[in-house]
Amino acid sequence: MTRLLQHELVKLFLFIILSFLGAALLSPHLYAWGKDLAATHGPFLTEPEFWDSPTIWLAEKCDSARFSRFFNRSLMATALLLLFPLIRSLRSKGTTGVKAPFSQRIKPGPQGWKDLAAGLLFSAGFLTLLVVTIYLLGWTEMESDFSLGKAIQKAIVPAIIVSLLEEWLFRGVLYDVLMRKLNATQTIIGLSLFFAAVHFLAPPKGVTVADPRHFLAGFEMLALIGQKFLNAASFFGVFLTLFVVGATLAYTRLKTGKLWLAIGLHTGWVFSLKFTNKLTDPTGEAPPLLYNGSIMDGILPLLTLVLTALCLVYYLRPRKLGPS
Repeated sequence: MTRLLQHELVKLFLFIILSFLGAALLSPHLYAWGKDLAATHGPFLTEPEFWDSPTIWLAEKCDSARFSRFFNRSLMATALLLLFPLIRSLRSKGTTGVKAPFSQRIKPGPQGWKDLAAGLLFSAGFLTLLVVTIYLLGWTEMESDFSLGKAIQKAIVPAIIVSLLEEWLFRGVLYDVLMRKLNATQTIIGLSLFFAAVHFLAPPKGVTVADPRHFLAGFEMLALIGQKFLNAASFFGVFLTLFVVGATLAYTRLKTGKLWLAIGLHTGWVFSLKFTNKLTDPTGEAPPLLYNGSIMDGILPLLTLVLTALCLVYYLRPRKLGPS
C-alpha cells in the first residue's frame, strides 16, 4: 500500500481528491464571509465616489456571485496550497539534472516564435471551421447585441493567462517530474487524464445548493459535480475532448522539447471558446450528442480536435534531409 501511494500518478490523483475535499470544507465559510462583506458595504455600492475602492469592488463581486463561484475560488486556493508539497514530493526521488539559465529557458528564439504562431493557426483555424459549420447548420445564431471588440477584449486576456499558467504547470513542471519515473507514453496518458479530470470536475453551470451557509453545502456541491459522470453524453463529449486536448499538448511538448507550440495551441483554443461564447448562442436545434451548446462539447468538437491532433502529428514528423 505504501509503495502504491508513492507512485507519481497516484500522487496526482490524490492531489485532486484533497483539493476538492478542501474546497468542500472551505466554500461555505468563504460564501458566508463574502455575503456578509456585501451586506456590510451594501449602502456604498450605489455611491460613485466609492467605486474605485478595492473593498467595494470585492463586495460588489461577492454580492452577485453564486455559491458555485465561491466553490471555484475555494478550489483554486486549496489547489495552490497543495501544489508546492505535490511538486516537492514528485521531485523528491528524481534526479535534478542541470538546467539552462532561466533567461534561456523562457526566451522563445526564432523557432519558439514559429511554434507559437503555428499553434495559434492550428487551434484557432480548425475551431473557426467548426464554428462556421455549426452556424451554417443552424445550430448557433449571432447574439442580437453582439460587440466584436468587446468579445475580443473579454477573450484575449484569459486566453493568454490561462495558457501560460497551465502550460507551465502541466506540460512544464508536472511533465518534467513524471518523465523522470515514467516512459513517454505513460507520462502523456497519465498527465492527460489528470488534466481532463481537473477541468471536467468543475461545478455545473446554474446549479444551486439548498443552504449555501450550511457546513455541508460544499459536499452537496461535490455530489452535483459527481452527477456529471452519470451523464454519458457529458462524459464522452467533454471528458474525452479534454483528454484529447491534454494528450495533444503533451505530445507537442515531447516532440519539440519546448512549451511554445503548446502555449500557442492552448491560447487559440481558449480564445476561440470564449470569443464564440460571447458572440453566439445555441439555437437548441443541434442533436446534443453531436453538439451540446459549446465548441468543446459533443462528438463534432471531439472529431475537430482529433483532426487537429492528426495534422500536428504530420507537422511534427521527422524531416528527411535532402542530398548534401
